[in-house]
Amino acid sequence: MILLRSFILKASEGRTAPDFSIKSLAGSGGRMDLVCRCIIAALLSPDPDGIDRGCRITVVLEGPPDPPLSVEFDGARMERAPEGEVEAAEMLVAAMTGKAPRGVSASRESFEHVVRRHSREGFSLYYLHEGGEDFARVEYGERAAFALGDQKGIDPQGERYLDSMGAKRVSLGPHAYLASHCISIVRGMIP
Repeated sequence: MILLRSFILKASEGRTAPDFSIKSLAGSGGRMDLVCRCIIAALLSPDPDGIDRGCRITVVLEGPPDPPLSVEFDGARMERAPEGEVEAAEMLVAAMTGKAPRGVSASRESFEHVVRRHSREGFSLYYLHEGGEDFARVEYGERAAFALGDQKGIDPQGERYLDSMGAKRVSLGPHAYLASHCISIVRGMIP
């Protein structure tokens, strides 16, 4: 199956070591709860096998102790999608410790490297931004990659890089939405 959609989450506080509590994702630092909800939003599907095989998400973790760390979840290769935050966190920890399940991988790629790789792979780049063009009025490439930030958004350096790569700014509306909701909205609007 050909990947049609990809999400790039820039997690500015995401822990880069498996030293967070799986049972207290919101309280153990790094907003790993947000990261896990985004993974679920990108991959979980009502399809019989429960996974969106035409989608992937790359989470660029930029928090302590050793940033950056990128963890990619490729729906086309995964055996199953995580159904809850704890299961998504277990997959993250497995990737961080070199025991990633099939379709999940970890690397030391920075946000810029991940964006550049998507461009080289033939993805049209879009930046989910409140001040962008109305999402519903934009024509999307056959292979679309959407960059978004965590609760802090994407920093000015990351924005400049997206601009330099020709990423089109698109808006889901005038309000700020949770990152996981943004992913769900995009998946619902682009089949």
